Amino acid sequence: MKVETSRQPLRWETIVRADGVEIEQALARNNSWYLIVPQGTELELRYASQAGNYLVARCASHDDAKRAADAHADRYDTRA
Repeated sequence: MKVETSRQPLRWETIVRADGVEIEQALARNNSWYLIVPQGTELELRYASQAGNYLVARCASHDDAKRAADAHADRYDTRA
């Protein structure tokens, strides 16, 4: 069952660090970001804000990480 939300969809873009590692990022509320960061054989979904950089989930795929970000945003991101 999909939860109804008034937030805008997350829009993902790829950035490349100086060392060549690709990270996906999506703008969240209050100038915060969701980040999908490779970590060994897994991906970490992180939420970065002025208060800190927090691990939300460890995922096996980009699709899993994006679903986890959507679930987190549905609960915490209240942008209209």
